[in-house]
Amino acid sequence: MINKKKFTERIFDPNQLSGLDEDHYIQLPVDFIHDLSKAASLQDLLDKIAFWISHVFDADRVSITLQENEEYLKLYSISGNQAIPIDFKIPIKQTFVGRTFATAKLIICDDLSQSDELDCQMLTQHGMGTCMDAPMIHNDICIGTLNVADERKYYYSEQQAILLQCLANWLAMNIKLHLQFQEMEVLASTDELTGAFNRRVFIQESNQTMLQFFKSNIPFSIGILDIDHFKTLNDCYGHKAGDYVLKLMSEHIQKVLRANDFLARIGGEEFAIILPACLSTEAVQVFKRILATIEMMQIHYDDNIICFTVSIGVAEVKKHDADIEGVFKRADKALYRAKKLGRNQIYLAE
Repeated sequence: MINKKKFTERIFDPNQLSGLDEDHYIQLPVDFIHDLSKAASLQDLLDKIAFWISHVFDADRVSITLQENEEYLKLYSISGNQAIPIDFKIPIKQTFVGRTFATAKLIICDDLSQSDELDCQMLTQHGMGTCMDAPMIHNDICIGTLNVADERKYYYSEQQAILLQCLANWLAMNIKLHLQFQEMEVLASTDELTGAFNRRVFIQESNQTMLQFFKSNIPFSIGILDIDHFKTLNDCYGHKAGDYVLKLMSEHIQKVLRANDFLARIGGEEFAIILPACLSTEAVQVFKRILATIEMMQIHYDDNIICFTVSIGVAEVKKHDADIEGVFKRADKALYRAKKLGRNQIYLAE
């Protein structure tokens, strides 16, 4: 039995909690493990974790936070009582969860009503009596917290603290693996210099757009954009200046495009743009805005001001197109015509 007069809060070092007897084992539902292996995204993983932790601890509330910046933790998933809403940014200072994160110590608050910390007060106002928060630690770095709460006061035992901390560390590893996988996907799909998609992803996206055309007859247009006299620009200002131009141009183009439009760097100074659900007449208007935006750019590099133009070839999908290659070739030929006719212009393929 816990001496209620003596304890309102208990703090544990995770390293001490991990020093278990050889005969101590953790038992988890089989479906818990299966569900985690099926998580398609980080959010899906965290939602599954919160759901199953609530069952393992018979908790009235489970929440998971990850660090957002130096000042705040972000709530990613909640199961059960919604005392603290999902969009509430949790200050690292002056909160129970923030203190768990900052100290990397597991803390049990036996009586939430005795705490003056913001999140404890919010939990109390919504009927919670006690909570236990464990730091999620990976490679000695705390990445967030795992919190369980119950309506009853003085509810959590040291054995439950051991279980929660072990789960928090195990889940931290799962979260890190998901984050690393996401990072690898981003690196594999984006152009390192400009942040635009790369040629491999452009091929995938264009094929997918073509399949959608076959299925639903939704038109689309492709534009191929190339910087005029880029070799001269590199020779005059240097390759680092050329890289800087490519990066800034990509950012400016992205601001002009719609949410569903697709930009990729497909080689050197050449970019491809897919405009879904867009006829050629509408596409030309989009590309005119891009052309004008780039023409107005003045890039300050060292003591120089770099100005440049682009040429764009545009093609719309046709009913007779058997695959995306036909559309791409027409756009590429249109780009060649734009160059031949004097550059800094758009040429629409017939």
